[in-house]
Amino acid sequence: MINIGIIDPDYASRKCIRTLLTKQNQYEIVIAFEVDRITLPLRIDISYPPHLILVDFKGHPPRIIRKIKEQFPHANMLVLSDNLQMDVVQEAIRNGALSYLCKATCLPNLLLAVLTAKDGGSVLSPPISKHVLGRIFRANLDEELLTARELQIARGIAAGLSYQGVASECQIALDTVRAYVKRIYRKLNINSKGELIVRFRWSVQAGG
Repeated sequence: MINIGIIDPDYASRKCIRTLLTKQNQYEIVIAFEVDRITLPLRIDISYPPHLILVDFKGHPPRIIRKIKEQFPHANMLVLSDNLQMDVVQEAIRNGALSYLCKATCLPNLLLAVLTAKDGGSVLSPPISKHVLGRIFRANLDEELLTARELQIARGIAAGLSYQGVASECQIALDTVRAYVKRIYRKLNINSKGELIVRFRWSVQAGG
């Protein structure tokens, strides 16, 4: 039996998901409530904790997933949301979500997604997958253009270090950092620190 939790602000949505899943004998809905409740002390007697929680954090920042994860540390998180902004998706993943699906279009494939996510697999809606793969491909191209030292400096800046911080970390002079940055701008055909951060932020967040 696969124990499922549903945390969603919309009662009709919770009911729809419950109906869809409980048509299959292998699913048991062990919790189902609105997302606001997770911000309060939970008094839930769960003899069978959820293996997977389906979450729509509408009305809350994605970091609410971290709080849900604290309440149910052994459950995997699958986000169902109509918000596909990549900053939101990335924050949700950083806070513990393994999967992120577009709520408006995912229901026909939800059963397969639940099976995959329950075992720790990652399921992403096609627009998200396309964006992620595009970012990785672009990051790889950028990294191939730079030397190891240039890449170290670019990642340091993308991680939020000042030029002086990069100089200290790399044990080089501040003027040398500035010279490297100019060279990086020229190779990548960019003109600002902001552009550099955008280009390498994904690499830094992924631990590259």
